[in-house]
Amino acid sequence: MYTMRRLSTILLILICFTAVSPLRAQHRDSARIAVTANARQHSILLRWGMTTSRAWKLGNQYGFQLTRYTVTRDGKLLPTPETKVLNTQPLRPKPLNEWENIAQRDQYAAIIAQALYGKDFEVGGGGNGIASIMAQSAEQEQRFSLSLYAADNSFEAAVMAGWGWEDKEARPNEKYLYRVTSLAPKERLAADTGGAFIGIQDYAPLPVPGDVGAVFGDKQVALSWDYSVLKHYYTSWIVERSKDGGKTFEPARSLPVTNINEKDNRPSPRMYFIDSLEDNNTVYQFRVRGISAFGEKGPPSAATIGKGRQILIYVPNIRSRNVSEQGKMTLTWDFEKAGNTVIKGFALNQATTENGPYKTVLTNIAPDQRSLQYDQLFPSNYFTITAIAKEGESTTSFPVLVQPVDSTPPAPPVGLAGTVDSNGVVTLTWKANTEKDMQGYKVFRAGRLHEELSPLVDSIYRTTVYKDTIPIKFLNRKVYYAVAALDKRYNQSDYSAILELKKPDIIPPTSPVFSAYKVADGQVQLSWVNSGDEDVAAHLLYRKNRADSSQKWLLLQTFVDGTQYYADQLIEGGQTYTYIMMAKDSSGLESPPTQPITVTVPSDPNAISIKTVNAYVNREQRYIELSWKDSNTGINEYQLYKGAGGQPLSLWKVVPANVKTIVDESLKINTVYEYGVRAVNKNGLSGPLKKVKTSY
Repeated sequence: MYTMRRLSTILLILICFTAVSPLRAQHRDSARIAVTANARQHSILLRWGMTTSRAWKLGNQYGFQLTRYTVTRDGKLLPTPETKVLNTQPLRPKPLNEWENIAQRDQYAAIIAQALYGKDFEVGGGGNGIASIMAQSAEQEQRFSLSLYAADNSFEAAVMAGWGWEDKEARPNEKYLYRVTSLAPKERLAADTGGAFIGIQDYAPLPVPGDVGAVFGDKQVALSWDYSVLKHYYTSWIVERSKDGGKTFEPARSLPVTNINEKDNRPSPRMYFIDSLEDNNTVYQFRVRGISAFGEKGPPSAATIGKGRQILIYVPNIRSRNVSEQGKMTLTWDFEKAGNTVIKGFALNQATTENGPYKTVLTNIAPDQRSLQYDQLFPSNYFTITAIAKEGESTTSFPVLVQPVDSTPPAPPVGLAGTVDSNGVVTLTWKANTEKDMQGYKVFRAGRLHEELSPLVDSIYRTTVYKDTIPIKFLNRKVYYAVAALDKRYNQSDYSAILELKKPDIIPPTSPVFSAYKVADGQVQLSWVNSGDEDVAAHLLYRKNRADSSQKWLLLQTFVDGTQYYADQLIEGGQTYTYIMMAKDSSGLESPPTQPITVTVPSDPNAISIKTVNAYVNREQRYIELSWKDSNTGINEYQLYKGAGGQPLSLWKVVPANVKTIVDESLKINTVYEYGVRAVNKNGLSGPLKKVKTSY
């Protein structure tokens, strides 16, 4: 038998570095049989496994039954599937003495045999009481998980364990449904059966892994490849490497690697593998190949080539920065002397914001230099120092802020001009300042010429166009504006030349605004917000009936006391009404009307209901005849709805008012159908849906 010392080493590696089999990746409390299948050129391979450790143990004890149902032949669906039980005896693990030969040559068979028959499968713990119970539970989970992982890598061992089957009688022109059933008594294990639908015609060669990338570091390499696309084909992977230019490849690890970061809610898109290198001079080639759930090795990927490289571990650190009165900066930094021999030199980088983008402004700074001077400064500067590595990636310091002294304000803005429209909207424009350190502008306003100017915005306005709104009805007929400029140090200029603007003489009031409406208790209930103008004398509410051929607006009410609600009771069901409002000021000027509100008052939908709906099933001629009755008048059409197999009803057909019978020939046997009929009158009002259900 396989030596216990060798087996213990393999088990320890698997416990620490592998994930469970895909057949194991189910909810822990769901006892069922997970089945996977693979078509070969002349046979079909099947694998299955229980989804919990308890079900796994009972499945091994009582075995399984494999049944094949022939569903199609020559591309045609058979009227009745042909059934055949493929195993004459329950499929369960072979006796211990039959495992010896395969265990000597197959380490995965040795793992399965140890999981099935070994006395010890220690995973830690021990002691008495609850600690002993927990250790036994953990041991069974490990037996279960690692045996399924081993079965993923050896189909021959899976067959020995009663978890696999090769159907050599499968024909190329047929497709089958395979069903695996547990033979454990129902009172001991209530497990769902598992199945797979497949045929030899589904055969396809295993895919080539793609998108293999490598990042070489100091005597190591980090490999990654696309895992999400191929995880349905491969359960584990072999990483191979070559040191002789790709002539020979050997496994980088003695055991395959498996993704241990897979999570149902956050699946991992890539696999990662880190390998150590003997030195940084040898050129290596790496490639990967997958292993399917049936232990088949797929074709290798294209090789990625590279060698190790020395990493620069020293980072420069800016220690001081001073700016003279003449605007010249002196910058000093620290850098380990030991790093001088592995860098080409330093570079100075400059940006106007901390996050960049940074531009290199000085290069060829000597490796032993630790200070420099620079005078091409902006009002605000961020600088970094980069140590340029001879090999590998360079390192860069953290950014530091440098601001030259600036107490000179910008020039006052010029070219201030403006207009006032009839609604009191003021539009101001002026010429942009040309200073490089410009931050923006502040806008000021006064109601009288010699009155102190007040700022209109707290923040800085960054464009040269500003809009303001002034009240037209104030007694003063003029308004005054000025603009000041600010730089990035918040130095503020003097005011621009003061601009005088005249207000319009006649301005109608602003319009009220409808805020809500609803139809309730036989009324149309309207709410609105009154005009905000101070000299509004009244608000006028108008209504128009769509059915009225004259299309005249009817004045419903005049409000003079600030009312903002009205209930219109003079309405009829089934009619559509449109409402508008206007404000009138003390001078008799009327505001523009509000945006119209159109309200349809519904009629009683029960007045156009369907009385009865009947469904007659004719199975010989394969149709269902649908008919209905009602005594409604003014019907424009009938809407027919249909649903099959418990699905929600959806619109099926629309027929004219003179049709009350229709035949449905689009049917499937052994299906429950539900129909619904709804009447729609000439006003577009729909009645309630009348339903009927029948089986075909």
